[in-house]
Order: sequence, then structure tokens, then C-alpha cells
Amino acid sequence: MAASLAQRLWRRVRWFASGEAARPVAAFDWISGRVGSRQNPDGMRAVIQASIALLAGTALLDLACLWRHAWAHWELFALIHLAWMGGFMVATALNVGFLETPQGVPLRRLGGPNVLTLARAAAVPLLVYLLAVGDHALAFVGYGLASATDVLDGWWARRAGRQSKLGIVLDPVVDLLLHLGVIGTLGLIGLLGRVALAMILLRSALLVFGTLLLYLWKGCVRIQPTPWGKGTGLVITLATLMLLGLAAWAPGAERVIAALRALCDAVLVLAVLHVVAIGLVNLGRPPVTREPGAGGWGDAGRRPDAGEGAR
Repeated sequence: MAASLAQRLWRRVRWFASGEAARPVAAFDWISGRVGSRQNPDGMRAVIQASIALLAGTALLDLACLWRHAWAHWELFALIHLAWMGGFMVATALNVGFLETPQGVPLRRLGGPNVLTLARAAAVPLLVYLLAVGDHALAFVGYGLASATDVLDGWWARRAGRQSKLGIVLDPVVDLLLHLGVIGTLGLIGLLGRVALAMILLRSALLVFGTLLLYLWKGCVRIQPTPWGKGTGLVITLATLMLLGLAAWAPGAERVIAALRALCDAVLVLAVLHVVAIGLVNLGRPPVTREPGAGGWGDAGRRPDAGEGAR
């Protein structure tokens, strides 16, 4: 009986760390040469239309923020934001083959949830600029809205049956970029400590290069959320919002700010350890040898898992 209890506890720990036993879960197997390779002209048009609309919307927001700050560093900001938007949208268009359901049915429209995810990506340079010029109040509002879209896009996709492989890939990538930009900038300007800056850089590098290593070595990467990843993301988001709020409206609350900084440091250290643990588990699994499908919902125990965050 003790052995059975230990096995159940271990399965529960593995679920918390890797999400393996969660059913159903929006996930698919990213297998070399098999996923996202279809042509989708209608999807390409949808991506181009969304890109133009987002570029126009972010341009208006940029002008408003630059006017608010007397056009400080406008040349550098405009160059970086245009390059960011152009690169991100081109990368999305080149991977338009992912615009299909987890079962492999092509989609003709980008869908509201994916547009929200792309809008969150477009906001990253603007948030970095606001933090760099010390506008903590507007950064608080912007970061709060961006974090809200992270919850809304996943709920919307599940509620409306609009889940797509493109969204499953975009969501964790955009979350990674958002946290890297915001927390990295907070570390550079001193609102967060050097430990947080180092941990967010290390975690981002481990996720990017670890996923690439699994893809090249094992031949398969499963992208799906984990309870631990969602929990740490929520704690970091709330702590960052509180830091920005205190910096904007209660800069004298040094003790609370110090406590929040310590909390962020601790959670980011645990997040790095979590990524390392997932990587070690996946590296210990055999590579894919049988003929894989184009992606789906099952076989979590027989294929490597990687990634945090999906819709």
C-alpha cells in the first residue's frame, strides 16, 4: 500500500511539473518535416491583413507615448519597433502552415485569439520604452492589459473552438518575449535586482536552446502547458504589476518593494530549475523511431515533451 501511495504521489508530482497526465490539453507534437508544412493562401492573406492593422494601431500608440515624453529617443524607438514588428510578422507569415487545428484541419482565418496574441507581441517594445523613460504608471496599465490578453486569448480559443497549432506555438513564444522584455528592463533600471535579470536571461536561453536541442536530437517536441509553469507565470505577473504600481504611486514603500523583489528572485530561480528538470527528463527519453502523425492530442508518455504555455 505504501508503494502504491508513493506511485500516485510521484504521478501527481510529474503532472504538476510537466502536465503529462492532464487531459484534455491543447498540445501537439512538433515533428521534423511533418507539422506546419502545408500551404495556406487564405491564412497568408489573414496574417498580412492582421499585420497591417496591428502596425497601424501600434503606430498610433507610439505617437501618443512619444508625444507624452517630448519625443525622447524617438528615432531609436521607431527603428527598433518597426524592425520588431516587421520581423515578427514575417516569421508568422513564413509559418502560416501552422494555421490549422490540432487535428490537422487547415483554417482560413487567423481568428481573434491569435490576433490578441500578436497584439501582445507588438506591445513589447512599447512597454520597454515606457520603463526605460520611467513612465511606471503607463507601463503598469500597458503590462496589465497585455497580461489580461494572455488569459483572454486562451479562454476565447477554448470557448469558441478556435484552438490552432499557430496559437499553441505563438502563445509561449510571446509570453517568453514579454517577460524577457519587461523583467529584463526592470532589472537593468534597478527596480528588480541582478538576480532576477540573470535568471530571466538564463531561463529564456534554456527554453530556446533546449527546445532546439530536443527538436534536432529527439526529432519531436511536444508543446503544452504545465501547472508549475502557469503558476510561476501568474506569481511573476502579479508581483511585477505590484512593483510597477508601487513605483508609480507609492515610491516610498521601500520595504514592500524589497519584499516583492525577493519574491521575484526566488520564483525565477525555481522557474529555471523547473526548465532544467523538464529538459533532463526529456533528454532521457528515446528519440522518435516510429512513423509519426502530423500532430494530435495523445501519446504523451511516448514522445518528448517541451514548452510551457499553450492554448
